Amino acid sequence: MLGLRGRPSRRSIGLTAFFFTTALFYLYATTDLLRHDYFPSNPFRLGALHSGELPCRSLPGANDTVVVLKTGSTELQDKLPIHLSTTLRCYPNHLIVSDYAETYHGEPIIDALEDVDPSYKASHPDFALYRKLQTSGGRASLAPSELSGPRSGPQDLPAPNDPTTTTNNTPTDAKSGKPTNPGWRLDKWKFLPMLNQTLARFPAKKWYAFVETDTYIFWSTLLSYLAALDASQNYYIGAQAQILDVVFAHGGSGFALSRPALERAVAYYGERKAELERATAGQWAGDCILGSVMRDSGTTLTWAWPIWQGGGVGEAVWGEVEFGKRLWCFPAVSWHHLGPEAVGELWDFERGWVGDGKGNDGGSPPVIRHREIFKEYVLPRTGEARRGWDNFSGDDGGLVGSLEECREVCEADEACLQFMLDSGGRCFTSARPSMGKASSSGRVSGWVQERMVRYYEEAEACGGEGWIV
Repeated sequence: MLGLRGRPSRRSIGLTAFFFTTALFYLYATTDLLRHDYFPSNPFRLGALHSGELPCRSLPGANDTVVVLKTGSTELQDKLPIHLSTTLRCYPNHLIVSDYAETYHGEPIIDALEDVDPSYKASHPDFALYRKLQTSGGRASLAPSELSGPRSGPQDLPAPNDPTTTTNNTPTDAKSGKPTNPGWRLDKWKFLPMLNQTLARFPAKKWYAFVETDTYIFWSTLLSYLAALDASQNYYIGAQAQILDVVFAHGGSGFALSRPALERAVAYYGERKAELERATAGQWAGDCILGSVMRDSGTTLTWAWPIWQGGGVGEAVWGEVEFGKRLWCFPAVSWHHLGPEAVGELWDFERGWVGDGKGNDGGSPPVIRHREIFKEYVLPRTGEARRGWDNFSGDDGGLVGSLEECREVCEADEACLQFMLDSGGRCFTSARPSMGKASSSGRVSGWVQERMVRYYEEAEACGGEGWIV
């Protein structure tokens, strides 16, 4: 059986991949760093979606690819604006699907649920939010309590890595995610109908990438990834996950379909719509239902972790080798569980990389690998100690009187790269680098920066890592 990584894997809680899959898709509450319409102050990003064409719109393969951004009324105001001023400016073909049709800052939002059987929309409990949106004036009718919901289930489950293919470990009645959030309950119904919406509007493209608003796609790397494949074949590509006997692409990590695969899935859905809607009503994970449709329509999943990630950059543990794969060496297509600020930072980082021509290979779109992200994104953010921050250091160094003493504990161990002081004065260290993320538990994190730099410089050279893993 393959292992799992917790927030990083050294904190793995030892669950099987199936149990992790049943809880992970909706577990993290996305960081709500900013409220209302977030159009960032960086002058490079100022302006609306159509304010000017950027070079990223004309990268090789861009016009052959459609990006579908899935969102919902309970999160749209918080999470969509950053994409309007950043990522969507790079996509010549895109579609935004939600649970309510509207125009937002000049951008059409498509109701992905329009064609769901009216009986479900009229009476099924999952559609209570949908009914309110249709009858009470859309998002303006939502109460603050409907914009977010408390987590349930285990709180520290991992982002998807490389799940086992064992099929008997997931309770059929497993519950997790945010069931008190009406938008969360409605989201599972969007996966299959949005395939119809996409093919109807873009019937002749080669590739279709599906992402969420807390996901960042490295556009230039995605295009190089897809260019390495034969678009005339059936492809369903994403970070692998599994529930019972269904292997599927984790929705939050993003996934891609070739046109033949999309056409097969849409035809299959059309022939068995009533049956599949009954299945959706009884399953909490819409990406799992989609995976069953892809399988039954003749397209198996192309496993794509660690290229497609289910966690954020800060959650990566760069020094680990898992299942024979070193994250360090593979291209980076997606990161998940990102707040608006992180999406903006990664967009700036990618624009700088592409603009500098780094990683350019024979005229193909530049490829960003995880090692470059470590060097040029992570290292600059680990130069100073950060309060209210957890860098996931897990080796107990004992009680200390200050952060400086905690640093001294780390420096006394030549292998130690980073340290963290918790609210009780206990020092934790680690020989594996991790940027970490904001924490409300009073933790303070620091890094021995010269060792972090040396770690990058002395890392074993990569070789042979390809697109299909």
